[in-house]
Amino acid sequence: MLKKNKKQVVLALLIVLCVFLVSILFVFFYFNRGKSEDKNQLVSTSFKESQTIILKNTLPISDELGRNIDGVGTEEGIQGYVVMSIQNNTDKDVNYDIYITKKEIEKEIKENYIKLYLTDEADNPLEGYEQNSVPTYNDMFSLVDFPAARLLYNGSLKGRENRKVVLRAWLSDSYAVSNEEKSFTFDVNVRAK
Repeated sequence: MLKKNKKQVVLALLIVLCVFLVSILFVFFYFNRGKSEDKNQLVSTSFKESQTIILKNTLPISDELGRNIDGVGTEEGIQGYVVMSIQNNTDKDVNYDIYITKKEIEKEIKENYIKLYLTDEADNPLEGYEQNSVPTYNDMFSLVDFPAARLLYNGSLKGRENRKVVLRAWLSDSYAVSNEEKSFTFDVNVRAK
């Protein structure tokens, strides 16, 4: 009879210990659930048409013309024009990156001929895109955690803020046109940091 009581006491202690451990785990996960939110859901991005830019080696243009691209000619690959809307989905300030990822193709235009210009919706250049200098793809920094991507811009959005950004891309007027068909293709992306 004493052995039977000992087994019941041990079993009861094990049950209490299990309930205690489950309670601690519940409290831990309950209070830490918001701290590890998915950064991909902090901002959302929508593109007016496409997030992909395809440039062909048909018509190099000057920086003066490139800064004023209005989207006409994107279908022919003469220029790239992407309008994106970036929305902060939280009530807190959120930092974000706008970056591009090049698509590998066989006959590619060299990166140093691809010009990039980023403005707000009122056509004011964003920081790093002043009127007197227009960077090329080669001038962009690679992301530390994503070396295949090039950073165009990093900024911040206030809680629930929505910002429209326009990216213009074109082939530098220093490019010597040839009969060989070449192109340069990349995607525009946004991520929260």
